[in-house]
Amino acid sequence: MTMLRAERVTLGYGKRPVVHDVSLDITEGGVGLIGESGSGKTTLARAFLGLLTPMSGNIWYGDKTLKKADLRAFRKDVQPVFQAEALDPRMRIGSSIAEALPRGDRARVRELLEQVGLDPDLAARRPHQLSGGQRQRVVIARALAVGPGLLILDEPTSALDVTVQAKILDLLAGLDTERLLITHNLAVVERLCRTSHVLFAGRIVESGPTKDLLAKPAHPYTKALRDAVPKLGGAPPEARGRTEAVPAATGCPYRLRCPIAVPECEQAPALRDAGGGRQVACHRAGDVT
Repeated sequence: MTMLRAERVTLGYGKRPVVHDVSLDITEGGVGLIGESGSGKTTLARAFLGLLTPMSGNIWYGDKTLKKADLRAFRKDVQPVFQAEALDPRMRIGSSIAEALPRGDRARVRELLEQVGLDPDLAARRPHQLSGGQRQRVVIARALAVGPGLLILDEPTSALDVTVQAKILDLLAGLDTERLLITHNLAVVERLCRTSHVLFAGRIVESGPTKDLLAKPAHPYTKALRDAVPKLGGAPPEARGRTEAVPAATGCPYRLRCPIAVPECEQAPALRDAGGGRQVACHRAGDVT
């Protein structure tokens, strides 16, 4: 089942496009958006939340575009999970969660805190009195308060230490709620997402089942992301290619950084089928090793 769908969406700020002609479905099993900072992940998430209007293309919610959808139903069904710093420091935890509940149902607040593994007595505290992991659980509890069908999570574990990250991932994996996860952490997306899309310079360069995509990348950028992950007990990862080069303005946007670029890469590659539910935008996809 597709809950949200981007159809040839271009997004920008002012007149400057930063996401180009992106199409993807948010389906069951979790969907990941992978890429470095500035790749367009958060901008695309803002469009899925209805916070940014496409310059061209449409965001679909069921059989209607967001412009024509019932926004009351949409806001209840699709909830964002931002990083823990999104909590209002002036509000007590219970009041922050109760905002989304009818008549500030305090019993439901306690249930939600227990659901995310927190002591209900923490409802009386303010955000600065909680640890980073506890605050992140509160943010998740707020999102769950309205019973959403989809959570859109923007780097929900990036500011947490590894032990707390593991607890948050266990919590998210156990929820009966679909998710769109925006991250640069490949281990997190592998844990939580059945399907992933890799973005570079606002374009999808590779898509497919997450485990297959990470096990055998078909695009050199995906391979570079995977190879940059440190391995416990191993040598530090080596940077490959011209990693400081800015995206190319014409042709393949990755060609100035790509270690296997050829003259053909001066022509922009189309996103094409690569078999097994995979798609890739690379002239040399068969040569990525």
